[in-house]
Amino acid sequence: MIQNFVISVKTATKRREHIMCEFGKQGIAFEFFDAVTPTDISKYAQKLSIPIINNQRLTDGEKACFLSHVALWQQMIDENLDYMAIFEDDVYLGNDSQQFLQELTIWLQQNAVDVIKLETWVEKIHIKKAVTVLNHRQLCPLKTFHTGTAGYVISQQGAKIILDYLSTLDAFEFFPIDHVIFDAIISKMSVLQVNPAMVIQAHLVSEDDTFKSLLETQRKQNVNQHRRRTLADYGKKYYRSIGKRTFFQRIAFQ
Repeated sequence: MIQNFVISVKTATKRREHIMCEFGKQGIAFEFFDAVTPTDISKYAQKLSIPIINNQRLTDGEKACFLSHVALWQQMIDENLDYMAIFEDDVYLGNDSQQFLQELTIWLQQNAVDVIKLETWVEKIHIKKAVTVLNHRQLCPLKTFHTGTAGYVISQQGAKIILDYLSTLDAFEFFPIDHVIFDAIISKMSVLQVNPAMVIQAHLVSEDDTFKSLLETQRKQNVNQHRRRTLADYGKKYYRSIGKRTFFQRIAFQ
């Protein structure tokens, strides 16, 4: 069974009302998870053994976001849950999302997958031939970086793989959580992309200031700061450059 959690700051009333409406109109059960805030970074970093406090690459908002996701993964392990769907509080859900999640739950009983990305940033990415189709949505192996952690399903095994990887990093090697899952160790896990996507962040489809992302603003200002590129990074960049002009494709939201 997949349990649904929505990461949300406890005081974000309008965002929580949006989520209750968005999930409620499709009859999707979920629980709010009180997001880690910048004032809680030290507490959660120590609790989760994530040495992120003195990292200079990430903003405080990115650190809090990172720790919120890690805290949910640890909760999944502690409670021995097989799968967890994690959402952020500024998302829209696609058509028939409840039916898709029900079919996905049944499919996962016979098929082991580490991470399933439900979301799209409508950017060009590389996916391979679909392994199955559920409720008119393909599940395709994801082969290149795809921005965002606003909607994904993760297995307990996938969470353990990521946490094991994080345990090898020192304080200055941490980077945004989506780059961890959907780039740094994507080749070490089975990662599928839902196509067309079931989830999209509000700022990609709406100009409503309710969903204006301070985190994304900080991230754009912070991009590439303190970033030490390796030969592998340049190789990936070249591959993406060629792919975007040839065989990469955009994932639609539906």
